[in-house]
Amino acid sequence: MSPPILPPACLPYGEADYIQYGYQPNLAVGIVFSILFGLIALTQTLHTIRRRALWMLFFVIGSGVECLGWIGRTVAHHCAYSSVLFTMQTATLIMGPAWTQAGVYVTLWVMIRVLGDEVSPLPPKIYLWICFCVDCVCLSLQATGGGLAGSASDDGSSTQPGTDLMVVGIIAQLICAVLFSIVLAIVVSRGASQIMQNRPIQLVALATIISTTMMITRGVYRSIELVQGWEGFLITHEGYVIGLDAVPMVIAMGGLALFNPSALFSKQRTLMARNNPNQDIVPDEEKAMEEAADLEKK
Repeated sequence: MSPPILPPACLPYGEADYIQYGYQPNLAVGIVFSILFGLIALTQTLHTIRRRALWMLFFVIGSGVECLGWIGRTVAHHCAYSSVLFTMQTATLIMGPAWTQAGVYVTLWVMIRVLGDEVSPLPPKIYLWICFCVDCVCLSLQATGGGLAGSASDDGSSTQPGTDLMVVGIIAQLICAVLFSIVLAIVVSRGASQIMQNRPIQLVALATIISTTMMITRGVYRSIELVQGWEGFLITHEGYVIGLDAVPMVIAMGGLALFNPSALFSKQRTLMARNNPNQDIVPDEEKAMEEAADLEKK
């Protein structure tokens, strides 16, 4: 099959009989979400530099990739027929949340170190490595599938193989998020008495619960959307990507920026030091990172 003859990328919308998005991306919406995700990325960057917590880069990358995707959609308002912009915004908005999800995994790990290993249904190291491995596999599947689908679209061949890989990747990520939520629920339940007595950890737990809930909501939407295909109902109606992807991710990422885990863990250590002036307090993040380094050496 020969490659399709595409209209000029920035041809005024409506002057070509060609389905890309199925609509003209809303300019105002694109600007608003580009700014929101950009501010979240900037806030997380400042937190990372101030706290010197390198694991916070997961949140920086996640929100930065989301910002890039919405910048692409903003530009696409004037260039709605650009296959490059369409592929770019699709790939970034699908893969971006995986980085934030990885940061949430580390957040719970550090919280377990604060509350005590006994609150976790699995050894913390094993739980963390399982989540990271699954996340890496999901990202690889989504990236590979997106590349194959984009290449097939340009060549005029079937995009189904690439789409199927993306669907497998995002559904696997959704299943991992659901299983993670079960672990989170067990940890919060077992450590409830300690959490209720510790305001910083309360806020970390709240931000983690809200973020996980929002990402599961978004994962369900994206899974159904991709299963329907590139000309399905969900993907060709902009309101759904706004209400079931952008809004949940702003809430998820914004909550983690407002109730920043690293800053709250630092505040928690300060409170412990005040209450136990004669006891050396080992920073929980440092202890967790040292354990990760030891595990890598093995």
